[in-house]
Amino acid sequence: MSYVCDIKHSFVLFLNNYFMNNLKQFKIIIGILMLIPLISCSNSNPENASAAVKGTSSETEAKAGTIPVKSGGATDTELEKAKKEGKAVFLVITGTGATNLNNAITIAKEANGKVKKSVVVQMNRDEIANSGLVVKFGIGAVTLPFILVISPLGVPVAGVPLNQATSDLLVKSVPSPKQDLVLSALSEKKPVFVIVSKKTLTDKATVVANCKTASAKAASKPAIVEIDFDDAAEKDFLTQIGVSSPVNNKSVTVVINVSSQITETFTDTPTVENLVTAVTKVIKTGGCCPGKKKCG
Repeated sequence: MSYVCDIKHSFVLFLNNYFMNNLKQFKIIIGILMLIPLISCSNSNPENASAAVKGTSSETEAKAGTIPVKSGGATDTELEKAKKEGKAVFLVITGTGATNLNNAITIAKEANGKVKKSVVVQMNRDEIANSGLVVKFGIGAVTLPFILVISPLGVPVAGVPLNQATSDLLVKSVPSPKQDLVLSALSEKKPVFVIVSKKTLTDKATVVANCKTASAKAASKPAIVEIDFDDAAEKDFLTQIGVSSPVNNKSVTVVINVSSQITETFTDTPTVENLVTAVTKVIKTGGCCPGKKKCG
């Protein structure tokens, strides 16, 4: 898979490539934080700094710098556990012939220490028990070791080979809570209505009601994600989708189609008909990059 937008503008293009290519190949993601990100957002957690890596590995490097990877198993179980606990995962992918594995683990642990709710999990790509995950994540041909970032809701959001990995890059790839909701909906092939408002804006109730009605009418059943303009945790994500402040004291509604393209940004109360139309609209020139006035 190929990610072409840089961190500040890649959200849509990244997601579009992500689903269009079915994660056939990961590359550094510089993108969104958050509707995504793949080479690239932040937290801190001293108590996790020394968290043990899940899985097994040799502490001794074999000749030629190769670390033999032993059987581990249970990767799927560890990922499900992390999702249930709302933790991001730094998945260190290994396999026969993987070199400098300890360096990859060190980088993942450093990222783990900076993200309050996260865990490091190691996966041996060669184990039969992990074959389903290899197909699911499209990592059959990536250069090992490889570090995959999985969001708290279980969505793969970034991936980098060891020679391009840094702990800061991994941290910046972890989506904000609302961005994660958007990514999760898109991973399920659902379009999204993102409603950005404030408690003091009187039009919010009508906007939400219209979005709910439009969602019920649309065959794709769009998800609805509400974000407060004043939520500091979502500031970067709002920038990525091109929303910096209320317009004329009105809520802003961003419509994202199933191809992860931003098709409309309403700065006034959208009608149900306009919402339904927007959700099925396709940008033929390549999609929109949040933060840019022009697409394509």
